Amino acid sequence: MNLFLLNKINFSRITVFSILLFAVSNYLQANEAEANLAYKAGLEQYAAGNYYPAAKKFLDAELLADTPTQKAEALKEVVNSYRKAKMYYKEFECVERLLNAYPSFIDFSKMVEREYEIGDEYYHGYRDPEFWALRWVPWLTGPDRAVEIYEKALKHAPFASNAPRAKLRVAVLLIESNKIDKALVYLREIIKQYPGTIECKYAYLELGNALFQLSQKGDGDGKYNREAVEVFTAFLAAYPKEPECDYVRKCLLKSKDINAQRLLGMAKFYNRIGRSEPAERYLNDVLKQYPDSIEADKSEEMLTKIDKTYVPEGFRPEVESRIQSFRQIPIPPEASATMVVPENSDGKWLLPIKDLGLEKKDDKTSK
Repeated sequence: MNLFLLNKINFSRITVFSILLFAVSNYLQANEAEANLAYKAGLEQYAAGNYYPAAKKFLDAELLADTPTQKAEALKEVVNSYRKAKMYYKEFECVERLLNAYPSFIDFSKMVEREYEIGDEYYHGYRDPEFWALRWVPWLTGPDRAVEIYEKALKHAPFASNAPRAKLRVAVLLIESNKIDKALVYLREIIKQYPGTIECKYAYLELGNALFQLSQKGDGDGKYNREAVEVFTAFLAAYPKEPECDYVRKCLLKSKDINAQRLLGMAKFYNRIGRSEPAERYLNDVLKQYPDSIEADKSEEMLTKIDKTYVPEGFRPEVESRIQSFRQIPIPPEASATMVVPENSDGKWLLPIKDLGLEKKDDKTSK
């Protein structure tokens, strides 16, 4: 191949590259101009109080912008517009984009704080309108997004000042949604990571109560019951003077009943299949470990039928009441004497004559 042909090929390549570069440059300039127009239109809508349409314009500007700085600035305006329009979930989605895609162009801690605030709004009952055009219809609202928002915020800042409260609220919402296992993880984290806080106190109660309820619905190896007893015992040690202590003590008594019932059930099973030795062992466990349980009498009665040499003990602790006691608050006394309907008055009261201060008024006028 001669030198003339090589120069021709190189010249062709340079020409094609120049044309492509020129085309890309023109395209970027056109996009930048369109982005500026969309951004300007968004500012005009925002100034006029049309926040939802303004957010749409700023989204267009963010899409058309070329540099990360321009995209971040446009997305910030989208966040402000949705906040003004009270479309909090859409605002949250844009905040998430800023945190994940443009963390160096924003105040990171402030944005995470805003996510916690949006989560609080949802927790207290706020819901986005399902359709912007039908936002005036009160029942056309979107779903509860509190758990999703709190979890994203916790992922960004797990040790923020709002984190303990957010974790407790997520746990409660998960329990209400029957996602118990996931809720237990959050409650255990609160107790471990935030001791001494008010959230820790209520995490003890929620965790113990959830485990106690699980132990009543089929706890084969007694795992839930044992942990519930540990949690409630720790609560009494940490908060001995709290008003919830009476409820916790009653739960501990009922936990004994659940364990005793489980052992009694196993004894009945072995007795039914003709294996009296393990049946006696389980019945003795009930009498030794839970003598003040409701099942103790049944266990003792069954043991005397299986083992004829067994002599019942003469004394066993009294079974305490499992019903929670409540402080009685009397009705406050009346400020004035209650008037009774006199007899033969056809259901009418004798109304007292009030002092209208007429004599004092006459005295002033005479002076």
